Amino acid sequence: MKNSALSTMALVFLALPAFASQELKNLIACHEALDGKSEARTQKLNLESPTPFVLNANKKLYFFTDTSVGVLPNTYANKSLVVQLTEKQKPFYRALQFQKNGDVGNISFQDVTAEQKATSEAPKAQLDESSLKILKKELLRQMNSVTGEYQNKYDPSGTIESLNICRKVDLPEMQKSIDKQVAFYEKLVKNKKSSGGYRKAPGVK
Repeated sequence: MKNSALSTMALVFLALPAFASQELKNLIACHEALDGKSEARTQKLNLESPTPFVLNANKKLYFFTDTSVGVLPNTYANKSLVVQLTEKQKPFYRALQFQKNGDVGNISFQDVTAEQKATSEAPKAQLDESSLKILKKELLRQMNSVTGEYQNKYDPSGTIESLNICRKVDLPEMQKSIDKQVAFYEKLVKNKKSSGGYRKAPGVK
């Protein structure tokens, strides 16, 4: 009986990382879908890829890569940091400058030097429910802040598709917010003909 209970616990612990990994993928997809459509507190560390990105929350810096979450205490007010991450199974470095309040200020997208790499800091791995909850909260805030900036110029159909990507986020409040936003944009689609039509948003074929 005792061995059976231990086996069950082992299976649960093995399942948790797999579940968290899939949930992270869903959150990253939602984050990318909302890019440029909402007020974000996250900041991208690579402009050509959905990840990595950083979020300053609860006096900590959360670094999200394609497969992991890393955390550093935010003690960098008015300081600089060279962070070392693993992105697509390769070392990834980025130099950050911080403002007085601890928010990320300037991000250098140039290659870091050997000297900078030597002083880099690697966040502590923390792919767990608590770190994912932090990102969920931020994505909900972003969803609630979707601006509707395309409503008078661009076809809102693409925005609806983007918002629906976030339906995979396991958060009831997110589903309610998506329903509200999608209903707004669906009305714009229905009014398309009477308004003279929309142009395609930049980058949309």
